[in-house]
Amino acid sequence: MSATIKQFNRYELKYLVTVEQKQKISTILTDYMLPDRQGDNGEGYLITSLYYDSANYKSYWDKIEGHRFRRKLRIRVYGENVVTESSPAFIEIKQRVNKTLQKRRLIMPYQAAEMLCSQGLVTTEIKADDQPLVDEIQYLTNTLQLLPTCVVAYQRLAFAGTEYDPGLRITFDMHLKSRVQDLSLCSLGHTANRYFAPPQWVVMEVKVNDRVPYWVTQLLGKHGCVLRRVGKYCTALEEAKIPLYQQRTLEID
Repeated sequence: MSATIKQFNRYELKYLVTVEQKQKISTILTDYMLPDRQGDNGEGYLITSLYYDSANYKSYWDKIEGHRFRRKLRIRVYGENVVTESSPAFIEIKQRVNKTLQKRRLIMPYQAAEMLCSQGLVTTEIKADDQPLVDEIQYLTNTLQLLPTCVVAYQRLAFAGTEYDPGLRITFDMHLKSRVQDLSLCSLGHTANRYFAPPQWVVMEVKVNDRVPYWVTQLLGKHGCVLRRVGKYCTALEEAKIPLYQQRTLEID
């Protein structure tokens, strides 16, 4: 499989809602938006991500401290309960510049993605247009000495905007689970996944290219949705009881 690059620039607003709120809001959204093409009869689809970070958790601390420029590296697989070495996988650099979210990604077989992110090795054919992103991945991997750090998995229900709201996307992420051991998506380590947020909580994300449509603002207000700085990766690490503050102290010293 040859690599294919995709790039996104948008704004992303996050909310923490209950299952009951999700049910009410998603029912209304069916009248205004289109179900995601990857969806499964309204039940959503599985997303599993392997996050990389430095030994002192730079990506974690950049998020916690609210750095205006920050980025993180991950490998993401969509919709597969069992991941194999040949499963299609996205390598993503998710970057925030002030309030704008930028996501650059390319797709390749999972084994090739893992080799690139873990060792900086290219084991598949790379198109010329993709090379700058591959170079950036290698730079991050080598400079920060990135390591596989955490697996995050959840069920996503997604809606896409119609021609009247191009660029609008609203997602609901449910059954939020993670693990900090057995860090290969090819393993059966998913049996060790544990909830890092109560099962009744759902992360809702509103993503837009420009501004949030007025009808969406009204809908969120009607159902009492309040903006929250929700970071799945950061929350998963905290719930795993990793000594993050000790690592921060060591870095400062």
